[in-house]
Amino acid sequence: MGIYQLKSPARILVSFAVALPAVLCMGFASAQESDEHPGEKSLLRFIEVGGVAEVTVSRNQVSEGESSTSTAAEQLEMGVGIEPHPWIGSEFGWIHEHEEDHGEEEEEEGHGLGIFTGTIIVGPPDGRWWLKGGVQFLPFTMFELAEVHAAHDASIGPFETGAIVDPLSFEYGSKREKSLLLGVSIGQFLGSVYGYRGDDARSDEPRSGFGAAVGYKKHVEEEEEIAFNLSYIDDLGTLASFQEEVFGHEEEARAEDAHGAGHSGPPVDSDERMPGWSAATAIHLRGVAFSAEYMISQDRYAPGVLAFDGRGARPAAWSLEAGYGFELAGRGGELTLGYQGTSEASGLGLPSLRYLSVLTVDVWKDTLFGTFEWIHDRAYGTASGGNGEFRNKYTLQLGLAF
Repeated sequence: MGIYQLKSPARILVSFAVALPAVLCMGFASAQESDEHPGEKSLLRFIEVGGVAEVTVSRNQVSEGESSTSTAAEQLEMGVGIEPHPWIGSEFGWIHEHEEDHGEEEEEEGHGLGIFTGTIIVGPPDGRWWLKGGVQFLPFTMFELAEVHAAHDASIGPFETGAIVDPLSFEYGSKREKSLLLGVSIGQFLGSVYGYRGDDARSDEPRSGFGAAVGYKKHVEEEEEIAFNLSYIDDLGTLASFQEEVFGHEEEARAEDAHGAGHSGPPVDSDERMPGWSAATAIHLRGVAFSAEYMISQDRYAPGVLAFDGRGARPAAWSLEAGYGFELAGRGGELTLGYQGTSEASGLGLPSLRYLSVLTVDVWKDTLFGTFEWIHDRAYGTASGGNGEFRNKYTLQLGLAF
């Protein structure tokens, strides 16, 4: 089981804050004992720590030549993996990000972001089945966080994006939740079912749900493979994008009702479950990596919940990326081109189209790397609920892996 690679996603449980010091102390104690008794094994051999520190400078150009001020971001990602037994493993991590926008007021400059997730995995070393529980990103979207990518157990995902920005399909379909997942591998076919439970902006009570995925993965050669995946989730409304953009205002409505503001409350049909489907594929052949993902709601939403062009919306999103690895002047690098978009998703705050190109170069011994990214976003037109603007963003990032 691998731990955190360069760009890997954050995973930590609250209990880990209590458990890790004890485990580390046991490890150091065992290490000391091993020095005295060379035949004994140290627990430190089962613990791996890694991460990456990044400094990013970006500039936005909006619509007709208008430009925003440059923004510098400092980001620190750390991950810890523990595998005390071939049948038992865990992944924990943390992300901290600081940004300064000189165009904002001083008291609003800079912010920290901590994403805590963590999983414990139980299963035989041959990967025939695995049970994975904790706080984790559900496998409805195969793309992981653009900033980091986790080392997963034997399964089809995740897809590693070469970009700095999150893929639109990830923004549409991501959900980090307390969940329990059972996975099975039969030859080249894989399947998983999971259940989750967490807070819901549509009610004061936690909501439970489920999902499933089936996939096929074939290794052509050592580093070449072909993979396909089909995913299902019982309610798109529980996804982060829907919770924030569609149903987030309902908490404010309930608060206003509690204070006698006389708000009309949430739409009548907002509590109905809307299933969602996602199809994805990844192909790695002869140094070229291609990945694609498409997701869509099973049916149309009620117009009072999510509307588009005068009727209920059936939101969809897709992401396509093609990457090519190369070596130039003794330095390794990768060029990534991407095309992403959405349909009937203006209510989710997502752009209609996105083009991107990314160049990543190994500056020093796979430890220091530089990335340049250009993205072009086009918003929905005013008739479709958007502002019709476009945006060009140029980003330069310098990262140090450890």
